[in-house]
Amino acid sequence: MGAPATDILSEKLISLGFSPADLDAARDKMTVSKMSFLQALESMGKMPSRDLVEAIGSVINCAVVHLEDRDIPGSIIDLVPKDIAVKLRVVPIERSANNLIIATGNPQSADTLRAVQVNTNFFVRAVLASEARITEALDKYYAGVLDVTKLKVDERNSEAEQVQRQDISITDGDAGITQIASFILQQCVAKGASDIHIEPYETDMRVRLRIDGALMELQKVKLAWKDQLITKVKIMAKMNISEKRLPQDANMNVSINGRPIDFRVNSCPTAFGEKIVLRILDKGSLQTDMTKLGFESDDLLKFKECISLANGMVLVTGPTGSGKTVTLYSALAELNKSTDNIVTAEDPVEFTLPGINQVLIRNEIGFNFASALRAFLRQDPDVIMVGEIRDLETAEIAMKAALTGHMVLSTLHTNSAPETITRLLNMGVEPFNLVSALTCVVAQRLIRKVCAKCSAPDPDVNADVLIDLGFHPAFASKVVAKKGKGCSACNNSGEKGRTAIHEVLVITEEVKRAIASKCPPMELKRVCMASGMRTLRQAALLKLAAGMISVKEVLAMTMADDDNDRSSQEAG
Repeated sequence: MGAPATDILSEKLISLGFSPADLDAARDKMTVSKMSFLQALESMGKMPSRDLVEAIGSVINCAVVHLEDRDIPGSIIDLVPKDIAVKLRVVPIERSANNLIIATGNPQSADTLRAVQVNTNFFVRAVLASEARITEALDKYYAGVLDVTKLKVDERNSEAEQVQRQDISITDGDAGITQIASFILQQCVAKGASDIHIEPYETDMRVRLRIDGALMELQKVKLAWKDQLITKVKIMAKMNISEKRLPQDANMNVSINGRPIDFRVNSCPTAFGEKIVLRILDKGSLQTDMTKLGFESDDLLKFKECISLANGMVLVTGPTGSGKTVTLYSALAELNKSTDNIVTAEDPVEFTLPGINQVLIRNEIGFNFASALRAFLRQDPDVIMVGEIRDLETAEIAMKAALTGHMVLSTLHTNSAPETITRLLNMGVEPFNLVSALTCVVAQRLIRKVCAKCSAPDPDVNADVLIDLGFHPAFASKVVAKKGKGCSACNNSGEKGRTAIHEVLVITEEVKRAIASKCPPMELKRVCMASGMRTLRQAALLKLAAGMISVKEVLAMTMADDDNDRSSQEAG
């Protein structure tokens, strides 16, 4: 909305609590900061935006829309190109035949209406909306509005970095590249992504975000900016910008909206240039509350009891990206007491935890997990966490620590809890050491949840499908499988957020006897199930029955159990 042109509007605003000086200040803000009159008024905080918009709408005789009350379909949003919507600060809300209604903070601007009409080929009508709500809507529906002023990159080693900038002709004046890099990092945080993929191809460059385990395209970048963007990220991460033939690893720290966030950065040469992958390490998002990790209540009780023992070994297993690190950190947070000495060996140290002695592994100088473990045993530890057991030497030292009065936590890359035992035996661990040291094995997966906003019964799933999954026929008819229909909240994917499913194996006497006798893997699994282990498929079926996950995710993330009768009973 432009500056007030009538005494009626000025009088109305003054009656609402604005002074003549406020109105003059708002006009000045319009000129200096290039914002609308409404935006300037809202920034003063004199009254709620909702009430202010209603009052102004009644004076200028313009319909008002409250965007916070609406869920705009993607088919409507797509009618106005992103660059036009962001530039003009407009949000399409309705369409009827060749007519398009847009929400804007300046509905009397003929230039805005004309620009939208030219770019959409619709007859355009404007309604008034809060500028603050427009910003939120643009961020929600158009993948964010870039505010470079809120993102500041730490300028450590600034002198050396400036030399590099001069060598490649990238300076602080290159606003285009700076804005692209800032936008990408900002959106990673805003959308809750875990990774950023910057991928060069023959004709363009693609930027994708991994959200809830799936990669989703954020934007394309012009081919002419490919090398500059890659170099910009490498400079920020203090990488060697002249080395393009070999992969590189580095870390960088940025402050986004006043929040410090670390990224782990890796470059890898491809046919069309270097691909960059950034893993976000946001301590603010670290979940150390064990009750919120997805454990079933009985499994959580077993896990807590095992890690609270004076000595023994607890292993968390699963593929890369299954949430093992978060589970280990939550266990450390549970055990972190002023009376205990806790030490960790990590590669890398992803999050720092107060009160815990965390050690970074440096393989390039021979300081590996085995070396760290030997050093820890001379540090009078109570609890030891080893980032990963990768070889026989590390496994044997870890078991020695567990057998000599220490609680040892670690991870392995195996698919299930019983397979972890088989893997350790295949490494060369003696069965008698394994049964004496091992206390508990937790296998886990992260699985995508059905979007709470668009969740609905899945019409393609009947009792027969559920029985095939593992439900007992008596329970299958009572289960209502859900799936998401797709909405703006989940980017029309039908899924939003993730939870974990767990397979908690406590090493009972029956399991120890099976390990000692080196029974075959399938027989070992049956013994584990008979000892009270709920399998990953069974854990998934429980969450399916609760409406948390879909049949598609159960099939994608778990394997069927041989003992279907037991699986069915557990899930029911």
